[in-house]
Amino acid sequence: MKHVLLYSFLISSLFGFGQSQIWSDDFESTSTNWNLNILTGTNDPDANLWFINDEEGGVPPPGCSVIANGNNTLFVGCGGTAVCMPPIATGAKYYAGDNGMAGTPGITNIRAALTTPISTIGETQLELAFDWLGVGAANLDYAELEYSIDGGSSWNLLWAQTPGPVCGGGEAQWSPQTVTLPTTAENIADLRFAFNWTNDNTNTGAPVSSFAVNNMVLTSNTPTTGGPTADFNVSSFTICEDDCINFTDASTGTNISSWSWSFNGATPLTSSSQNPSNVCWSAAGTYSVNLSVTDDNGTDDVTYQILVQSCGVVAPTAAFSADTLVICAGDCINFYDESTGIPTSWDWDFGGATPPFSTAQNPTNICFNQSGTYAVSLTVSNAAGTDQIITPVVVRDLPTIEAFGDTIIELGGAAELFAVSPQPGTIFWEPNSDVDCDTCSAVFATPVITTDFYPSITDANGCVGYDTVTVYLAFEEIVEVPSAFSPNGDGKNDILRVLGIGIAEIEFKIYNRYGQMVYSTNVLEEGWDGTMDGEPINQGVFVYTLSYTLIDGTTSEVSGNVTLVK
Repeated sequence: MKHVLLYSFLISSLFGFGQSQIWSDDFESTSTNWNLNILTGTNDPDANLWFINDEEGGVPPPGCSVIANGNNTLFVGCGGTAVCMPPIATGAKYYAGDNGMAGTPGITNIRAALTTPISTIGETQLELAFDWLGVGAANLDYAELEYSIDGGSSWNLLWAQTPGPVCGGGEAQWSPQTVTLPTTAENIADLRFAFNWTNDNTNTGAPVSSFAVNNMVLTSNTPTTGGPTADFNVSSFTICEDDCINFTDASTGTNISSWSWSFNGATPLTSSSQNPSNVCWSAAGTYSVNLSVTDDNGTDDVTYQILVQSCGVVAPTAAFSADTLVICAGDCINFYDESTGIPTSWDWDFGGATPPFSTAQNPTNICFNQSGTYAVSLTVSNAAGTDQIITPVVVRDLPTIEAFGDTIIELGGAAELFAVSPQPGTIFWEPNSDVDCDTCSAVFATPVITTDFYPSITDANGCVGYDTVTVYLAFEEIVEVPSAFSPNGDGKNDILRVLGIGIAEIEFKIYNRYGQMVYSTNVLEEGWDGTMDGEPINQGVFVYTLSYTLIDGTTSEVSGNVTLVK
Protein backbone atom coordinates (compact mmCIF):
# COMPACT_ATOMS: atom_id res chain seq x y z
CA MET A 1 0.00 0.00 0.00
CA LYS A 2 2.85 2.40 0.71
CA HIS A 3 4.11 1.96 -2.89
CA VAL A 4 0.68 2.82 -4.29
CA LEU A 5 0.42 5.96 -2.19
CA LEU A 6 3.92 7.06 -3.21
CA TYR A 7 3.15 6.49 -6.89
CA SER A 8 -0.04 8.55 -6.59
CA PHE A 9 1.88 11.35 -4.91
CA LEU A 10 4.51 11.37 -7.67
CA ILE A 11 1.82 11.52 -10.37
CA SER A 12 0.16 14.49 -8.61
CA SER A 13 3.50 16.27 -8.25
CA LEU A 14 4.63 15.69 -11.83
CA PHE A 15 1.39 16.81 -13.41
CA GLY A 16 0.72 19.64 -10.97
CA PHE A 17 -2.50 18.39 -9.35
CA GLY A 18 -3.30 17.94 -5.66
CA GLN A 19 -6.57 16.89 -4.04
CA SER A 20 -7.67 19.22 -1.26
CA GLN A 21 -10.72 19.31 0.96
CA ILE A 22 -12.83 22.45 0.51
CA TRP A 23 -15.81 21.73 2.79
CA SER A 24 -17.32 18.99 4.91
CA ASP A 25 -20.39 18.38 7.08
CA ASP A 26 -21.01 15.43 9.41
CA PHE A 27 -24.19 17.05 10.90
CA GLU A 28 -22.92 16.90 14.48
CA SER A 29 -23.01 20.66 15.18
CA THR A 30 -24.27 22.14 11.92
CA SER A 31 -28.06 21.85 12.10
CA THR A 32 -28.36 25.66 12.01
CA ASN A 33 -26.58 25.64 8.62
CA TRP A 34 -29.55 23.88 6.96
CA ASN A 35 -33.08 25.01 6.17
CA LEU A 36 -35.02 21.76 6.56
CA ASN A 37 -38.50 22.80 5.45
CA ILE A 38 -38.47 24.46 2.01
CA LEU A 39 -41.65 23.47 0.20
CA THR A 40 -41.01 22.67 -3.49
CA GLY A 41 -44.44 21.46 -4.59
CA THR A 42 -47.62 19.90 -3.23
CA ASN A 43 -47.42 18.95 0.45
CA ASP A 44 -50.36 17.21 2.11
CA PRO A 45 -51.25 17.63 5.82
CA ASP A 46 -49.38 14.40 6.57
CA ALA A 47 -46.35 15.21 4.44
CA ASN A 48 -42.92 14.03 5.61
CA LEU A 49 -40.20 16.30 7.02
CA TRP A 50 -36.39 16.59 7.08
CA PHE A 51 -34.62 16.14 10.43
CA ILE A 52 -31.06 16.33 11.75
CA ASN A 53 -30.50 14.08 14.80
CA ASP A 54 -29.38 10.55 15.67
CA GLU A 55 -32.77 8.84 15.36
CA GLU A 56 -31.15 7.57 12.16
CA GLY A 57 -27.63 6.97 13.42
CA GLY A 58 -24.74 7.15 10.99
CA VAL A 59 -22.47 4.11 10.59
CA PRO A 60 -19.62 3.44 8.12
CA PRO A 61 -20.73 1.67 4.89
CA PRO A 62 -21.77 -1.07 4.46
CA GLY A 63 -23.27 -0.89 7.96
CA CYS A 64 -26.98 -1.36 8.62
CA SER A 65 -29.51 1.23 9.77
CA VAL A 66 -29.41 1.87 13.54
CA ILE A 67 -31.29 4.07 16.00
CA ALA A 68 -29.82 6.60 18.45
CA ASN A 69 -26.11 5.75 18.33
CA GLY A 70 -24.99 9.34 18.97
CA ASN A 71 -24.02 9.99 15.31
CA ASN A 72 -26.34 12.60 13.74
CA THR A 73 -27.48 12.37 10.13
CA LEU A 74 -29.74 14.36 7.80
CA PHE A 75 -32.80 12.22 7.04
CA VAL A 76 -36.44 12.18 5.95
CA GLY A 77 -38.85 11.23 8.76
CA CYS A 78 -42.57 11.03 9.37
CA GLY A 79 -44.51 14.27 9.73
CA GLY A 80 -46.63 13.08 12.65
CA THR A 81 -49.46 11.03 11.15
CA ALA A 82 -50.81 8.34 13.45
CA VAL A 83 -49.91 5.52 11.03
CA CYS A 84 -46.28 6.59 10.94
CA MET A 85 -45.31 7.22 14.56
CA PRO A 86 -42.82 5.41 16.84
CA PRO A 87 -42.30 2.53 17.33
CA ILE A 88 -43.64 1.79 13.82
CA ALA A 89 -41.51 4.45 12.18
CA THR A 90 -38.38 5.79 13.87
CA GLY A 91 -35.55 7.54 12.06
CA ALA A 92 -35.43 7.41 8.25
CA LYS A 93 -38.97 6.10 7.78
CA TYR A 94 -41.58 7.86 5.68
CA TYR A 95 -45.33 7.94 5.18
CA ALA A 96 -46.11 7.26 1.51
CA GLY A 97 -49.77 8.21 1.77
CA ASP A 98 -53.07 6.36 1.91
CA ASN A 99 -53.78 6.02 -1.82
CA GLY A 100 -56.80 8.27 -1.34
CA MET A 101 -58.55 5.82 0.97
CA ALA A 102 -58.33 7.04 4.60
CA GLY A 103 -58.29 10.84 4.45
CA THR A 104 -54.62 11.11 5.44
CA PRO A 105 -52.80 11.89 2.17
CA GLY A 106 -49.00 12.02 2.31
CA ILE A 107 -47.76 13.71 -0.87
CA THR A 108 -44.41 15.38 -0.07
CA ASN A 109 -42.18 17.79 -1.96
CA ILE A 110 -39.69 19.31 0.47
CA ARG A 111 -36.09 20.48 0.28
CA ALA A 112 -33.33 20.57 2.92
CA ALA A 113 -30.90 23.24 1.74
CA LEU A 114 -27.50 24.38 2.97
CA THR A 115 -27.75 28.07 3.93
CA THR A 116 -24.04 28.82 4.37
CA PRO A 117 -22.07 29.54 1.18
CA ILE A 118 -19.12 27.43 0.02
CA SER A 119 -16.40 29.23 -1.94
CA THR A 120 -14.81 27.35 -4.83
CA ILE A 121 -12.85 30.36 -6.05
CA GLY A 122 -9.61 29.05 -7.56
CA GLU A 123 -10.80 25.43 -7.30
CA THR A 124 -11.44 23.04 -10.18
CA GLN A 125 -12.30 19.37 -10.77
CA LEU A 126 -14.75 19.24 -7.85
CA GLU A 127 -16.03 16.02 -6.29
CA LEU A 128 -18.64 15.53 -3.58
CA ALA A 129 -18.46 12.33 -1.52
CA PHE A 130 -21.08 11.22 1.02
CA ASP A 131 -22.65 8.18 2.70
CA TRP A 132 -26.34 7.45 2.13
CA LEU A 133 -29.12 4.92 2.62
CA GLY A 134 -32.62 4.75 1.18
CA VAL A 135 -35.24 2.19 0.14
CA GLY A 136 -38.12 4.25 -1.27
CA ALA A 137 -40.50 3.02 -3.95
CA ALA A 138 -38.58 3.15 -7.24
CA ASN A 139 -39.28 6.27 -9.32
CA LEU A 140 -42.01 7.31 -6.86
CA ASP A 141 -40.43 8.04 -3.48
CA TYR A 142 -36.83 9.26 -3.67
CA ALA A 143 -34.31 12.02 -2.91
CA GLU A 144 -32.39 14.20 -5.36
CA LEU A 145 -29.04 15.91 -4.70
CA GLU A 146 -29.02 19.46 -6.06
CA TYR A 147 -26.54 22.32 -6.28
CA SER A 148 -26.96 26.09 -6.57
CA ILE A 149 -24.49 28.75 -7.77
CA ASP A 150 -26.74 31.74 -7.04
CA GLY A 151 -27.29 31.57 -3.28
CA GLY A 152 -30.21 29.14 -3.45
CA SER A 153 -32.38 31.10 -5.90
CA SER A 154 -32.28 28.24 -8.40
CA TRP A 155 -31.26 24.59 -8.13
CA ASN A 156 -29.74 22.10 -10.57
CA LEU A 157 -29.96 18.30 -10.39
CA LEU A 158 -26.68 16.59 -9.52
CA TRP A 159 -27.67 13.02 -8.52
CA ALA A 160 -30.91 11.09 -8.04
CA GLN A 161 -31.40 8.30 -5.53
CA THR A 162 -32.48 4.85 -6.61
CA PRO A 163 -33.50 2.17 -4.09
CA GLY A 164 -30.36 1.24 -2.16
CA PRO A 165 -29.25 -2.11 -0.73
CA VAL A 166 -30.76 -3.67 2.40
CA CYS A 167 -29.34 -5.82 5.18
CA GLY A 168 -30.48 -9.29 6.11
CA GLY A 169 -32.98 -7.96 8.66
CA GLY A 170 -34.65 -5.75 6.04
CA GLU A 171 -33.07 -2.51 7.29
CA ALA A 172 -31.47 -0.15 4.82
CA GLN A 173 -27.72 -0.44 4.28
CA TRP A 174 -25.35 2.53 4.13
CA SER A 175 -23.48 3.03 0.84
CA PRO A 176 -20.68 5.41 -0.25
CA GLN A 177 -21.25 7.76 -3.17
CA THR A 178 -18.99 10.16 -5.10
CA VAL A 179 -20.41 12.69 -7.55
CA THR A 180 -18.38 14.83 -9.95
CA LEU A 181 -19.58 18.42 -10.13
CA PRO A 182 -19.91 20.24 -13.46
CA THR A 183 -17.53 23.06 -14.33
CA THR A 184 -20.34 25.58 -13.63
CA ALA A 185 -19.73 24.89 -9.92
CA GLU A 186 -16.05 25.91 -10.17
CA ASN A 187 -14.79 29.38 -9.21
CA ILE A 188 -18.07 30.22 -7.43
CA ALA A 189 -18.25 32.39 -4.31
CA ASP A 190 -21.58 30.93 -3.18
CA LEU A 191 -21.95 27.21 -3.94
CA ARG A 192 -24.64 25.37 -1.99
CA PHE A 193 -26.08 21.86 -1.82
CA ALA A 194 -29.60 20.62 -1.16
CA PHE A 195 -31.55 17.37 -0.99
CA ASN A 196 -35.12 17.37 -2.31
CA TRP A 197 -37.43 14.57 -1.13
CA THR A 198 -40.45 13.60 -3.24
CA ASN A 199 -43.11 10.97 -2.61
CA ASP A 200 -46.56 10.39 -4.05
CA ASN A 201 -49.72 9.11 -2.36
CA THR A 202 -49.67 5.47 -3.51
CA ASN A 203 -48.92 4.02 -0.04
CA THR A 204 -46.36 1.70 -1.67
CA GLY A 205 -44.16 0.08 0.95
CA ALA A 206 -44.62 2.59 3.80
CA PRO A 207 -43.34 2.89 6.34
CA VAL A 208 -39.95 1.78 4.99
CA SER A 209 -36.57 3.45 4.96
CA SER A 210 -36.76 6.84 3.25
CA PHE A 211 -33.40 8.57 2.79
CA ALA A 212 -30.50 9.58 5.02
CA VAL A 213 -27.12 11.18 4.32
CA ASN A 214 -23.94 11.62 6.36
CA ASN A 215 -20.29 12.66 6.08
CA MET A 216 -20.43 15.04 3.11
CA VAL A 217 -16.96 16.05 1.83
CA LEU A 218 -16.22 18.40 -1.09
CA THR A 219 -12.75 18.14 -2.61
CA SER A 220 -10.93 19.61 -5.61
CA ASN A 221 -8.09 18.52 -7.86
CA THR A 222 -6.87 21.98 -8.81
CA PRO A 223 -3.73 22.43 -10.95
CA THR A 224 -1.02 23.84 -8.70
CA THR A 225 1.47 25.23 -11.23
CA GLY A 226 1.55 28.23 -13.60
CA GLY A 227 0.41 31.79 -13.11
CA PRO A 228 -3.12 32.98 -12.22
CA THR A 229 -6.00 33.31 -14.67
CA ALA A 230 -8.13 36.38 -14.05
CA ASP A 231 -11.87 36.04 -14.48
CA PHE A 232 -15.06 37.32 -12.90
CA ASN A 233 -18.83 36.98 -12.98
CA VAL A 234 -21.38 39.76 -12.74
CA SER A 235 -25.03 39.76 -11.76
CA SER A 236 -25.86 41.22 -15.19
CA PHE A 237 -23.80 42.54 -18.12
CA THR A 238 -26.75 44.65 -19.35
CA ILE A 239 -28.35 47.11 -16.94
CA CYS A 240 -30.39 50.31 -16.89
CA GLU A 241 -29.25 53.79 -15.95
CA ASP A 242 -28.83 54.23 -12.17
CA ASP A 243 -28.77 50.46 -11.63
CA CYS A 244 -26.15 48.94 -9.33
CA ILE A 245 -24.62 45.49 -9.79
CA ASN A 246 -22.35 43.08 -7.90
CA PHE A 247 -19.14 41.44 -9.14
CA THR A 248 -17.85 37.99 -8.12
CA ASP A 249 -14.21 37.03 -8.58
CA ALA A 250 -13.83 33.78 -10.57
CA SER A 251 -10.04 33.87 -10.96
CA THR A 252 -7.89 30.78 -10.49
CA GLY A 253 -4.35 30.56 -9.22
CA THR A 254 -2.12 29.69 -6.31
CA ASN A 255 -2.77 31.81 -3.20
CA ILE A 256 -4.25 34.84 -4.96
CA SER A 257 -3.33 37.75 -2.71
CA SER A 258 -4.64 40.90 -4.42
CA TRP A 259 -7.51 42.05 -6.61
CA SER A 260 -7.47 45.38 -8.49
CA TRP A 261 -10.75 46.43 -10.13
CA SER A 262 -11.33 49.38 -12.49
CA PHE A 263 -14.94 50.39 -13.23
CA ASN A 264 -14.92 52.87 -16.13
CA GLY A 265 -17.56 55.58 -15.58
CA ALA A 266 -19.02 53.99 -12.43
CA THR A 267 -19.31 54.81 -8.78
CA PRO A 268 -16.94 53.76 -7.28
CA LEU A 269 -14.24 53.90 -9.97
CA THR A 270 -11.95 51.31 -8.33
CA SER A 271 -11.96 48.58 -5.69
CA SER A 272 -9.49 46.20 -4.05
CA SER A 273 -12.17 43.87 -2.67
CA GLN A 274 -12.34 40.32 -3.95
CA ASN A 275 -16.06 40.61 -4.63
CA PRO A 276 -17.08 44.28 -4.90
CA SER A 277 -20.79 45.07 -4.66
CA ASN A 278 -23.12 48.00 -5.32
CA VAL A 279 -21.21 49.37 -8.35
CA CYS A 280 -23.48 51.90 -10.11
CA TRP A 281 -23.65 53.58 -13.55
CA SER A 282 -25.77 56.74 -13.96
CA ALA A 283 -25.49 57.32 -17.72
CA ALA A 284 -26.18 55.12 -20.75
CA GLY A 285 -23.20 53.77 -22.67
CA THR A 286 -20.72 50.90 -22.96
CA TYR A 287 -18.19 50.71 -20.14
CA SER A 288 -15.15 48.47 -19.59
CA VAL A 289 -14.49 46.67 -16.32
CA ASN A 290 -10.97 45.37 -15.70
CA LEU A 291 -9.81 42.93 -13.02
CA SER A 292 -6.12 42.30 -12.30
CA VAL A 293 -5.14 39.50 -9.87
CA THR A 294 -1.78 38.52 -8.37
CA ASP A 295 -0.78 35.16 -6.89
CA ASP A 296 2.45 33.37 -5.91
CA ASN A 297 3.35 32.89 -9.59
CA GLY A 298 2.51 36.22 -11.21
CA THR A 299 -0.24 38.58 -12.38
CA ASP A 300 -3.06 38.36 -14.91
CA ASP A 301 -5.95 40.61 -15.91
CA VAL A 302 -9.21 40.43 -17.84
CA THR A 303 -11.62 43.05 -19.24
CA TYR A 304 -15.36 42.75 -19.94
CA GLN A 305 -17.92 45.28 -21.21
CA ILE A 306 -21.00 46.50 -19.33
CA LEU A 307 -23.89 47.85 -21.44
CA VAL A 308 -25.89 50.58 -19.68
CA GLN A 309 -29.23 51.32 -21.37
CA SER A 310 -31.81 54.07 -21.01
CA CYS A 311 -34.70 52.03 -19.64
CA GLY A 312 -38.22 53.04 -18.81
CA VAL A 313 -39.94 51.84 -15.66
CA VAL A 314 -40.74 48.10 -15.86
CA ALA A 315 -43.41 46.24 -13.95
CA PRO A 316 -42.14 44.49 -10.81
CA THR A 317 -41.99 40.73 -10.24
CA ALA A 318 -43.22 39.66 -6.82
CA ALA A 319 -41.08 37.36 -4.67
CA PHE A 320 -40.54 36.90 -0.94
CA SER A 321 -38.99 34.62 1.66
CA ALA A 322 -39.72 33.95 5.35
CA ASP A 323 -37.91 32.73 8.45
CA THR A 324 -39.62 29.37 7.81
CA LEU A 325 -42.72 28.13 6.01
CA VAL A 326 -43.56 25.33 8.47
CA ILE A 327 -44.29 26.43 12.05
CA CYS A 328 -46.29 25.51 15.16
CA ALA A 329 -49.60 27.10 16.13
CA GLY A 330 -48.94 30.32 18.03
CA ASP A 331 -45.54 30.96 16.44
CA CYS A 332 -44.63 34.29 14.84
CA ILE A 333 -42.33 34.75 11.83
CA ASN A 334 -40.85 37.53 9.70
CA PHE A 335 -41.26 38.01 5.94
CA TYR A 336 -38.73 39.51 3.55
CA ASP A 337 -39.51 41.14 0.19
CA GLU A 338 -37.31 39.83 -2.63
CA SER A 339 -39.24 41.38 -5.52
CA THR A 340 -37.44 42.76 -8.56
CA GLY A 341 -38.29 45.74 -10.76
CA ILE A 342 -38.22 48.41 -8.01
CA PRO A 343 -41.75 48.19 -6.59
CA THR A 344 -43.11 51.26 -4.84
CA SER A 345 -45.85 49.58 -2.79
CA TRP A 346 -46.28 46.27 -1.01
CA ASP A 347 -49.61 44.71 0.00
CA TRP A 348 -49.39 41.59 2.15
CA ASP A 349 -52.29 39.27 2.97
CA PHE A 350 -51.40 36.68 5.60
CA GLY A 351 -54.54 34.56 5.13
CA GLY A 352 -55.99 35.13 8.60
CA ALA A 353 -52.85 35.55 10.70
CA THR A 354 -52.33 38.34 13.24
CA PRO A 355 -52.06 40.98 11.89
CA PRO A 356 -53.99 39.88 8.77
CA PHE A 357 -52.51 42.53 6.45
CA SER A 358 -49.45 44.78 6.08
CA THR A 359 -48.11 47.42 3.71
CA ALA A 360 -44.55 47.26 5.06
CA GLN A 361 -41.85 46.05 2.70
CA ASN A 362 -40.53 43.52 5.24
CA PRO A 363 -43.28 42.83 7.82
CA THR A 364 -42.20 41.26 11.12
CA ASN A 365 -43.82 39.36 13.99
CA ILE A 366 -46.68 37.84 11.99
CA CYS A 367 -48.39 35.31 14.26
CA PHE A 368 -50.34 32.19 13.20
CA ASN A 369 -52.46 31.13 16.17
CA GLN A 370 -54.49 28.30 14.62
CA SER A 371 -53.24 25.22 12.79
CA GLY A 372 -53.85 24.87 9.06
CA THR A 373 -52.42 26.01 5.74
CA TYR A 374 -52.35 29.78 5.22
CA ALA A 375 -52.14 31.27 1.72
CA VAL A 376 -49.74 34.19 2.17
CA SER A 377 -49.80 36.61 -0.75
CA LEU A 378 -47.62 39.59 -1.67
CA THR A 379 -48.81 42.10 -4.27
CA VAL A 380 -46.20 44.61 -5.48
CA SER A 381 -46.80 47.61 -7.70
CA ASN A 382 -45.07 50.50 -9.39
CA ALA A 383 -46.00 52.94 -12.15
CA ALA A 384 -45.59 50.20 -14.79
CA GLY A 385 -47.80 47.51 -13.29
CA THR A 386 -48.59 44.99 -10.57
CA ASP A 387 -47.60 41.41 -9.76
CA GLN A 388 -48.62 38.92 -7.09
CA ILE A 389 -47.17 35.74 -5.57
CA ILE A 390 -48.92 33.30 -3.20
CA THR A 391 -46.98 30.87 -0.99
CA PRO A 392 -48.46 28.52 1.65
CA VAL A 393 -47.41 28.60 5.29
CA VAL A 394 -48.11 25.30 7.06
CA VAL A 395 -49.05 25.68 10.75
CA ARG A 396 -48.98 22.45 12.73
CA ASP A 397 -51.25 21.56 15.65
CA LEU A 398 -49.86 21.90 19.17
CA PRO A 399 -49.76 18.68 21.16
CA THR A 400 -52.21 18.51 24.07
CA ILE A 401 -51.41 17.82 27.71
CA GLU A 402 -53.72 17.72 30.73
CA ALA A 403 -52.57 18.41 34.28
CA PHE A 404 -54.17 17.07 37.48
CA GLY A 405 -53.61 17.69 41.16
CA ASP A 406 -54.91 21.17 42.12
CA THR A 407 -54.74 21.09 45.92
CA ILE A 408 -53.98 22.93 49.19
CA ILE A 409 -50.95 22.03 51.31
CA GLU A 410 -49.43 23.27 54.56
CA LEU A 411 -46.04 24.99 54.58
CA GLY A 412 -43.42 22.26 54.28
CA GLY A 413 -45.88 19.81 52.73
CA ALA A 414 -45.87 18.21 49.26
CA ALA A 415 -48.49 17.86 46.53
CA GLU A 416 -48.58 15.00 44.01
CA LEU A 417 -49.19 16.33 40.47
CA PHE A 418 -49.84 14.47 37.20
CA ALA A 419 -49.62 15.34 33.51
CA VAL A 420 -51.05 13.15 30.72
CA SER A 421 -50.72 13.59 26.94
CA PRO A 422 -52.20 11.45 24.15
CA GLN A 423 -49.21 12.28 21.93
CA PRO A 424 -45.64 11.04 22.38
CA GLY A 425 -43.12 13.69 23.30
CA THR A 426 -40.95 15.20 26.00
CA ILE A 427 -42.59 16.48 29.22
CA PHE A 428 -41.15 19.41 31.16
CA TRP A 429 -42.42 21.12 34.35
CA GLU A 430 -42.02 24.83 35.10
CA PRO A 431 -41.03 26.15 37.53
CA ASN A 432 -38.76 23.14 37.88
CA SER A 433 -37.10 24.23 41.13
CA ASP A 434 -40.05 23.06 43.27
CA VAL A 435 -40.63 19.60 41.74
CA ASP A 436 -38.64 16.44 42.33
CA CYS A 437 -38.47 15.47 38.62
CA ASP A 438 -38.97 18.10 35.91
CA THR A 439 -39.30 15.55 33.04
CA CYS A 440 -41.62 13.01 34.70
CA SER A 441 -45.36 12.64 34.17
CA ALA A 442 -45.94 12.31 37.95
CA VAL A 443 -44.10 14.66 40.33
CA PHE A 444 -44.09 15.84 43.93
CA ALA A 445 -44.23 19.63 44.29
CA THR A 446 -43.03 21.44 47.42
CA PRO A 447 -43.66 25.17 46.91
CA VAL A 448 -43.30 27.66 49.76
CA ILE A 449 -45.96 30.00 48.33
CA THR A 450 -49.07 29.44 46.22
CA THR A 451 -47.68 28.46 42.80
CA ASP A 452 -48.99 27.73 39.29
CA PHE A 453 -47.13 24.82 37.69
CA TYR A 454 -47.00 24.50 33.89
CA PRO A 455 -46.35 21.03 32.45
CA SER A 456 -45.50 21.10 28.72
CA ILE A 457 -45.20 18.45 26.00
CA THR A 458 -42.84 18.87 23.01
CA ASP A 459 -43.68 16.66 20.02
CA ALA A 460 -41.49 15.38 17.18
CA ASN A 461 -42.13 18.56 15.17
CA GLY A 462 -40.85 20.77 17.99
CA CYS A 463 -44.35 22.05 18.78
CA VAL A 464 -45.13 22.65 22.47
CA GLY A 465 -48.45 22.34 24.35
CA TYR A 466 -49.11 23.53 27.93
CA ASP A 467 -51.54 23.11 30.81
CA THR A 468 -51.71 24.55 34.33
CA VAL A 469 -52.14 23.08 37.79
CA THR A 470 -52.12 25.14 41.01
CA VAL A 471 -50.83 24.25 44.47
CA TYR A 472 -52.25 26.58 47.12
CA LEU A 473 -50.36 27.15 50.37
CA ALA A 474 -52.38 27.30 53.59
CA PHE A 475 -50.19 29.94 55.23
CA GLU A 476 -50.56 30.97 58.91
CA GLU A 477 -48.81 34.15 60.05
CA ILE A 478 -46.70 33.34 63.16
CA VAL A 479 -44.11 35.97 64.22
CA GLU A 480 -43.02 36.42 67.86
CA VAL A 481 -40.37 38.14 70.02
CA PRO A 482 -39.81 36.63 73.52
CA SER A 483 -40.70 38.91 76.44
CA ALA A 484 -37.50 38.08 78.40
CA PHE A 485 -34.08 36.45 78.08
CA SER A 486 -31.09 35.78 80.36
CA PRO A 487 -27.65 36.19 78.72
CA ASN A 488 -25.72 34.60 81.60
CA GLY A 489 -23.89 31.90 79.66
CA ASP A 490 -25.84 28.97 81.02
CA GLY A 491 -26.95 27.90 77.57
CA LYS A 492 -30.60 28.70 78.20
CA ASN A 493 -32.27 31.78 76.71
CA ASP A 494 -28.89 33.46 76.22
CA ILE A 495 -29.83 35.05 72.83
CA LEU A 496 -32.89 37.15 71.95
CA ARG A 497 -34.10 36.28 68.43
CA VAL A 498 -37.17 36.86 66.25
CA LEU A 499 -39.19 33.63 66.05
CA GLY A 500 -41.73 32.55 63.41
CA ILE A 501 -42.62 30.59 60.26
CA GLY A 502 -42.25 31.76 56.67
CA ILE A 503 -40.31 34.94 57.46
CA ALA A 504 -38.43 36.28 54.42
CA GLU A 505 -36.99 39.61 55.70
CA ILE A 506 -36.69 41.46 59.07
CA GLU A 507 -35.46 44.74 60.48
CA PHE A 508 -35.09 44.22 64.28
CA LYS A 509 -33.97 47.06 66.62
CA ILE A 510 -33.64 47.33 70.44
CA TYR A 511 -33.48 50.56 72.50
CA ASN A 512 -32.70 51.32 76.20
CA ARG A 513 -34.90 53.53 78.37
CA TYR A 514 -33.04 56.64 77.16
CA GLY A 515 -34.00 55.90 73.52
CA GLN A 516 -30.49 54.85 72.62
CA MET A 517 -30.31 51.93 70.11
CA VAL A 518 -28.27 49.12 71.63
CA TYR A 519 -28.72 46.48 68.89
CA SER A 520 -30.02 46.05 65.32
CA THR A 521 -30.01 43.31 62.65
CA ASN A 522 -31.72 42.31 59.41
CA VAL A 523 -30.56 38.68 59.56
CA LEU A 524 -33.21 36.33 60.93
CA GLU A 525 -30.67 33.81 62.27
CA GLU A 526 -28.84 36.45 64.34
CA GLY A 527 -29.89 37.69 67.80
CA TRP A 528 -28.95 40.01 70.71
CA ASP A 529 -26.58 38.63 73.34
CA GLY A 530 -27.21 41.45 75.88
CA THR A 531 -24.09 43.50 75.07
CA MET A 532 -23.39 46.89 73.57
CA ASP A 533 -20.07 47.58 71.87
CA GLY A 534 -18.86 44.25 73.28
CA GLU A 535 -19.64 45.15 76.90
CA PRO A 536 -22.43 43.46 78.95
CA ILE A 537 -25.45 45.67 79.75
CA ASN A 538 -27.14 45.70 83.16
CA GLN A 539 -30.48 44.02 83.50
CA GLY A 540 -33.57 46.07 82.80
CA VAL A 541 -36.48 46.59 80.46
CA PHE A 542 -35.81 47.43 76.82
CA VAL A 543 -38.01 48.44 73.88
CA TYR A 544 -37.90 46.68 70.47
CA THR A 545 -39.30 47.46 67.02
CA LEU A 546 -39.71 44.82 64.30
CA SER A 547 -40.56 45.23 60.60
CA TYR A 548 -40.93 41.98 58.65
CA THR A 549 -41.94 40.49 55.30
CA LEU A 550 -43.31 36.95 54.93
CA ILE A 551 -42.66 34.63 52.00
CA ASP A 552 -46.18 35.25 50.68
CA GLY A 553 -45.43 38.99 50.43
CA THR A 554 -47.27 40.03 53.63
CA THR A 555 -45.55 42.90 55.51
CA SER A 556 -46.14 44.21 59.03
CA GLU A 557 -44.58 46.16 61.92
CA VAL A 558 -44.75 45.39 65.67
CA SER A 559 -43.11 46.76 68.84
CA GLY A 560 -42.96 45.77 72.49
CA ASN A 561 -40.89 45.35 75.66
CA VAL A 562 -38.33 42.73 76.54
CA THR A 563 -36.71 42.16 79.96
CA LEU A 564 -33.01 41.36 80.28
CA VAL A 565 -32.52 39.15 83.37
CA LYS A 566 -29.10 38.31 84.85
